[in-house]
Amino acid sequence: MKDRAGETFQNHAMVAAGVAVVGLALAAALPQTPENRWPALWGTGLAALTGVVSLGLKRRAVQRSLQAALKVVGLVFALRAVAVAAGLYAIVSRGLGPWGFVVGFFGVYFVLQWVEISYVNAASRSAAGGDE
Repeated sequence: MKDRAGETFQNHAMVAAGVAVVGLALAAALPQTPENRWPALWGTGLAALTGVVSLGLKRRAVQRSLQAALKVVGLVFALRAVAVAAGLYAIVSRGLGPWGFVVGFFGVYFVLQWVEISYVNAASRSAAGGDE
């Protein structure tokens, strides 16, 4: 079962990495001007970074209990709220528009959130003996 749990995490981590790469590629390619491109890249990068932290914390929490995983959800939500606020402040204080940051961050965040929920579900089923 230990190998199955590691495989489940590895599969979800690879999907999360793919989401981050695609998000960064889109943030680099789609905005027409550097004034829009840099905020989009920063937003996408912060979402990817918080996604890495979130998936790692959820992995450790799921190994303990589902209740611990739910506590991590709250912790990660707070972390992401701080990341969004700090990122928006940094972008706006440099005279750049906030929309590229918002679209970059939340475009990646929503997909990574789905990956994280999928991982917690799969890991919980595996821990309960329901992995097939």
